[in-house]
Amino acid sequence: MRQALGPDALRDRLPTGAVPVVMEWLRHNRVQVRISAPRRTKLGDYRSPTGRQPARITVNGDLDPYAFLVTLVHEFAHHVTFERCGPRVRPHGAEWKSTYAELMRPYLAPAVMPHDVRAALERHLTDASASSCADHDLQRVLHRYSGHRTPLLDELPEHTIFRSMGRLFVKGATRRTRVACRCLNDRRLYTMDRMAGVQLESPLRTTADPS
Repeated sequence: MRQALGPDALRDRLPTGAVPVVMEWLRHNRVQVRISAPRRTKLGDYRSPTGRQPARITVNGDLDPYAFLVTLVHEFAHHVTFERCGPRVRPHGAEWKSTYAELMRPYLAPAVMPHDVRAALERHLTDASASSCADHDLQRVLHRYSGHRTPLLDELPEHTIFRSMGRLFVKGATRRTRVACRCLNDRRLYTMDRMAGVQLESPLRTTADPS
């Protein structure tokens, strides 16, 4: 279910220092912002306007204010790129990257974001990926402000037992962006995203590599 956000509701989800710039942008752009239930594969998305509908942006409702802002600006950049270049431009090509960096610039200020988030964003913007989820450095920094007490899989030592999606796993070797994990419920081997949040009931470790 997606819930449309009015200005007041949107203010509550943003860092205080970002509110004036976001509201000014929305006053000059016909874009509808909606909140989405958490999605495992993406933090937000953009749909271009049609004859009857304004442009629509959705952002996952479980994001902290900094992650919410980064995702929102990412989607704002899609709209501006669409308006400037039309529908044939590559979704995350050079035009979008340039626009994303341009729109993010006003938020890279101490009044809006803490130093570590600003530094990670500045590195991210040098060659922004299609999703901020793919930038592990940025995700690791944003996770500090998420309010979630669950660790990231990437932070656990190898051979740690953890819980995910109601099942127990043992962490194995990291393979670039994925981690090989042995499920203790069905003994099968799964690959999981390094940045996945997991649960630790106790700091248990095995004595053997699960692979």
